[in-house]
Amino acid sequence: MAETTIKDIARLCGCSVSTVSRALNNHPDINPETRQKIMQVIRETGFVPNNSAINLKKTDSKAVALLVKGITNPFFNTMIKIMEHRIEENHYSTILRHVEADEEEVQVALELVKERRLRGIVFLGGNFVHDDAMLRQLKVPFVFSTIGALQGEPSWYANVAVDDVAESEKMVDYLIEQGHRSIAIIGDNLLTKSVGQLRFEGYRRAIAAHGLKLNPDLIEEAPQGESERYTIENGYRMAWKLIHSGAEMTAIFCTADVFAIGACRAAADAGLAIPKDISIVGYDGISTGDFYIPRLTTVRQPVEQMAEATITLLFDMISKKRQPQTILMPAELVIRESSGCRK
Repeated sequence: MAETTIKDIARLCGCSVSTVSRALNNHPDINPETRQKIMQVIRETGFVPNNSAINLKKTDSKAVALLVKGITNPFFNTMIKIMEHRIEENHYSTILRHVEADEEEVQVALELVKERRLRGIVFLGGNFVHDDAMLRQLKVPFVFSTIGALQGEPSWYANVAVDDVAESEKMVDYLIEQGHRSIAIIGDNLLTKSVGQLRFEGYRRAIAAHGLKLNPDLIEEAPQGESERYTIENGYRMAWKLIHSGAEMTAIFCTADVFAIGACRAAADAGLAIPKDISIVGYDGISTGDFYIPRLTTVRQPVEQMAEATITLLFDMISKKRQPQTILMPAELVIRESSGCRK
């Protein structure tokens, strides 16, 4: 009988070889249920990991790092899965690194480059503006993905994103067309150069374009100082605070679907009917929004296409087939049950 290999374990668990490797190395960036499943299969098959192979993999130069800031946001789940698969298809290994909210992702990348002989890096989440001198120290190809892009400003590094300003403006335009005039916004880093700021800018532009005044009482940010801010709990807290502030509002634009799901629960707990009393909309298009009650109105990002474009661009840069470039992809306004006309 053939000896069980790490590829066999990955196939039996329905995951990638790199995921099995992370479980064997007790890596923190792995779902506990996935780890439990992998270890159970290992016990059942009697698989014995080759420690020398594991140690070799740790220093393998054919590795790509995925640095994820906001890993609690389920929006990244599909992207990470696709990217890991594509990286494995190219016969590279994946290093998945969770970046805390208060960590500087480029500094983390610089440390990883020193520790692990990386060939490339993908930044998922976080800010899109960094110190040029630090970025140039990386010395390996890298792509910023899903974190927005400064409109009209050329950059020397690669970026894959949607036009967050324009797509957010479309969402708020839709709410105003539905008769809403008092529209709140909840999000993270609304005043920092991040995707949150771009979505806030889209909100602000739509408000101004329709002759409405920006009301500071209708702006709520996720609490600072937490290791993870993209959570349903934060969406609940921000919406609850707004609803009980006494400020008049008929709709809430949430800069992420996870915030919108929490906001819907806060509205329900406050005795408000959605969308009769208040409309709540999100951004990202995570699958949970398809099945939540009410189904969530959102801006759906083309997750699969963005993941594919990111990895294709990265490997083209590694093989020197392409220079860094910014790729803007279209998003889709998806109207569902959580929004409606203001009567």
